Order: sequence, then C-alpha cells, then structure tokens
Amino acid sequence: MSKPVLVLLLAALPFLFAAEAEEAQPLWTTLETPAGARGGKVQASSFASLVERARPAVVAIHTVTEEETTGTAWLPGTFDPWRLFPDAPYRQEGVGSGFVIRADGYVVTNYHVVENAVAVKVHVEGVSEVLSARVVGSDPRSDLALLKVKPRRQLPVLPLGDSARLPVGAWVVAIGNPFGLAHVATKGIVSGKGRTLGDLPRFRPGYYDFIQTDAAIDRGNSGGPLLNLDGEVVGINTAINSRARGISFAVPVDLAKAVLPQLLQHGRVIRTYLGISIDGVTWELAESFGMKIPEGVLITRVIPDTPAERAGLEKGDIILKFAGLKVRGPGDMSWRAATATAGQTVELEIWREKKLQVMSITPEVRKSEKEKQAARPARETLESPRLGLFVVDLDPQIAEHGGFEKGTRGVVVVGVEADAAIFGIRVGDVIASVNGRDIQSKAEFEKAVLEAERDEIIRFYILRQKGALFVAIPKRWD
Repeated sequence: MSKPVLVLLLAALPFLFAAEAEEAQPLWTTLETPAGARGGKVQASSFASLVERARPAVVAIHTVTEEETTGTAWLPGTFDPWRLFPDAPYRQEGVGSGFVIRADGYVVTNYHVVENAVAVKVHVEGVSEVLSARVVGSDPRSDLALLKVKPRRQLPVLPLGDSARLPVGAWVVAIGNPFGLAHVATKGIVSGKGRTLGDLPRFRPGYYDFIQTDAAIDRGNSGGPLLNLDGEVVGINTAINSRARGISFAVPVDLAKAVLPQLLQHGRVIRTYLGISIDGVTWELAESFGMKIPEGVLITRVIPDTPAERAGLEKGDIILKFAGLKVRGPGDMSWRAATATAGQTVELEIWREKKLQVMSITPEVRKSEKEKQAARPARETLESPRLGLFVVDLDPQIAEHGGFEKGTRGVVVVGVEADAAIFGIRVGDVIASVNGRDIQSKAEFEKAVLEAERDEIIRFYILRQKGALFVAIPKRWD
C-alpha cells in the first residue's frame, strides 16, 4: 500500500469510529441509566420541581410548508403580492412541540408537526441560536417523527418510561407550546388507556392504543411530552377531542420505543404481520371460553400461508401475551405485531381449550412494505441566493397598492426560500435596509447582503403594510 493511501486511511479512522460510536449509543435513556449520561435524575417532590427539571429538554418546533395560492381580491389600501407576482410561492408557518431524547441532538415529535415541511427549526431553552433540524425519519401511522439538530453543546434529555405500567388515575404533566406560548405546563390524570380515534382522518381505527388524559393541551402542544411524576416520558401528546373540551390523547411511549429505532436506522417503519384477524374479548365471550375475566384478544381468522398458520394458530385462540408482554386489547396487539422484528421468533401465550399454552411465531415483512422505496424522492427546489430571498425593485405602483408612504425606498420580496421564511420574512415585505445600510435597488440589496455575510448576524429593516420591524438571521443556522 502506498504511503499517501495509508495516510488517508489513518486520517479517516477518527471519523469512522465517531460514526460507529454515534450508532452504538442508546437512542434514549431511562431512570436506570447512569446520571452522567442523562444529566441527573428528576425525582420530583412536587409539580413545580418536576416542571423545572423537565422544561429544558422540551423544545419548540417551527416549520414552513408550501401551499398553492390563486391570489385574493384586490381591496383598497391592501397589498396582494400574489396578484402582482403570481409565481411567488406561498409558505405557511406552523409551530409544534418536541423533546430531546439524546444529548447530541435527537428530538422526538409528531409526524403531523413536520408533515410536508420544507424547513424545520428547533428552539431549545437556553440555546440562543435557532437550530436547523433534519427529519431523520417519520411514520404517519404512529404519528411520530425523529429529528436531528447539531447543538454546540450537550442538550438536556428526558428519560423514557413504561406506558404499559402507567395506571389509570395516575397524575401526569403535559409540557408544550400551545399557540406559540413557550413551555406551558398543565397537569391531569390518566383518564383511560387503549383508546382509538377512528373519527380523525389520520388515525386508522383499531391500530392505535392512545393514552387519554384531562391534562389540558391545545394547538402547538403536539409532539410534546406527557410525563409521570418521576419525570419519565410516558406519552407523546398528539390529539384533542374537539367535541369534548378537556379530553386529550397521547401516543404511548412503548409504541415510540418500538418505532424510533427503525426511524433512526431506515428513516421509516418496516412493518411486519402475523396473518390474523382479531377482536376484543367480552365478558360473555370470556365465560364461553372458560376464562374467569376477559383479557387478551380473540383470533377470529387465520389467513392461509402466513406466519400465523405456520405457527399453528387457530381461530378461537385468545392471545394473552406477546413477546412476554401482556396484551391489553386489539390496538395494543396490532401495533406490537406491526413493529416486531422481521425474522425474529417471539413467544405467544394463548388460551386454547380452557388452558394456557405457549407457542412461537416468526413475524414477516408485509409484501407491500418490501415494494416501498426506503426514501421518498427528493423535492425539486428552485435555485436561489444564499439567504433564500428573491427581490425586485420597489416601484411607485407597488408602493401605492401596498399602502406605503410616498417616497418609500427599498426592494420588495417576491419569493422566500425555507431558511429565510422560518425567521419571519414574507412575500410582500419591503426591505429598506441591511445591517443599517439603506437599500434603494435590487443591485444595492445584493451588494449589501454580500458584504453583510462577513458578520455573524444579518439584520433587515422591513416595512410591512403600515408597520415596520427588524428581522435578524444568523450567518450560520445549521
């Protein structure tokens, strides 16, 4: 081997080991994890101390999504940039919540918080800069997403608990950002478990196993943690019942623990199946099968040429445990079977002919899953300046329709790419100065931005309708 090649290989070793070390780290911690890996144990003696310790690991997630627009009616004294510039993209801003599960920047949130987002930014308490986030993986069926940011220091994390052991009636605390209000904490109790939300379009009936609580949450809480009194995450807040105030739902953390490793490894969930149809067990059915109380799920059909048939399962069998864990209902059984490891044999405890039996089954990957692409096709993006701003000169006609004072100078924004939009710049804004330098034309704007890039922060003075504001964009936001 030649000396230059050997030098290159030796130089690459630290990076290879660093990548392997990152993958080898556990994705989350628990209360049993050594304190040094987590930043200490919560052990809250009151709601106040619980919230104080948990808040630093709860983040606000700001997104920008693209929407089509056809323009609006021209009203006297108003400025409609999409009528003047019909090709200008319209971007909608959104806000949600999340929480840090690993100190090097892994964040959990809801899928619907980042769905179709062209930009995702994370605000961490105590971190002055805005962190650009990459969606590592997402899963619409469980409504979960895993994000990655690159912090300049280790972040505080929240340990994950055990939702299977969470009793109905237990105190819980929800922390999030409803309506953009940062770190709002509410308390309540677990009102129920194993709930389904078939009336909401994104949730398929029979699959979900939600935790129901009366801890108040609202728009913006989505993706935030639901905590027990030990400071462990037991659920991820995801939905509210619009017809009944005070009732909200959270994805159980046990489901998240089954999904997150796949999101980290594959970017999506590769679902498995057993090949059975199931139903709940009523008191009457339990009595007819010789059971003392109703528990588990009843197999109503075994599909031919599936893992279930090969394992010897039959209709009328009642599954009581799956992989050593008690089966509480159809929703619980469905997600456990769908997120099992393909090819890895698991043990079933079943009730057949009025006695307990133990069987083994090997889940397989669904054929439809095998045909799916591991990653979605890349989005087509427009070529744009570094800051993601498209501008034109502010002529008298635009100034008049925009309601600006006579003699107003600057450039008008006709296109905003994701990074600039996340900091609050909109189509129709008039940029009057850059870092204190007055702007009168597009050429002056481009020159000012080029010179301003030498600074850490680029500050814009913006005229919007009849108001004015400053917008600051850091030179490095990734």
